[in-house]
Amino acid sequence: MAWSVTIAGRTYTQANVEGNAYADEDNGLPAILRSMAETAAAVAGIYATSSTGYFAETGSVVLTTHQDAGAIFLPTGTLVRVASASDLSVYLIGVVTSFAGTSLHIEVTIASSGGYANDWIIGHPFMVVRSLLLDPAPSLNANLDAGGFAINNTSNMQSYAVTLGAAYALSR
Repeated sequence: MAWSVTIAGRTYTQANVEGNAYADEDNGLPAILRSMAETAAAVAGIYATSSTGYFAETGSVVLTTHQDAGAIFLPTGTLVRVASASDLSVYLIGVVTSFAGTSLHIEVTIASSGGYANDWIIGHPFMVVRSLLLDPAPSLNANLDAGGFAINNTSNMQSYAVTLGAAYALSR
């Protein structure tokens, strides 16, 4: 008997796992597991997902989420990290300007150097970086020297700043 199941807004059938199809990154077992992880994260209320196609760049972004704003805790002013589930090098970091229904508006200030995605996971930066380990933070790849005060090897400075800022905000 043939079967089908819809997970995170995507329908999978028996054909997705028959023969060698199970190994297909985009449509087989890896895709099914990714959809299950997205659903589990959304159910927990700490992440949202979106299949809105978007090129990673700074500026105003509007994503249509699979979850309603009432089910996800992303109030206006929240710093968020939006990362592609399938391409770890594509991400956005910005502030929620509004979230009503399934329409999430973000003002993006940090973006990966290009890339297109339509499989976004949206969450608080420290949760997305530390819990899902999707990708490293953007790196400056340089030494900073201002007024005689030098900071060498700044490659993870933004990651630490985001993590410390989020930890501070949660402790208040």
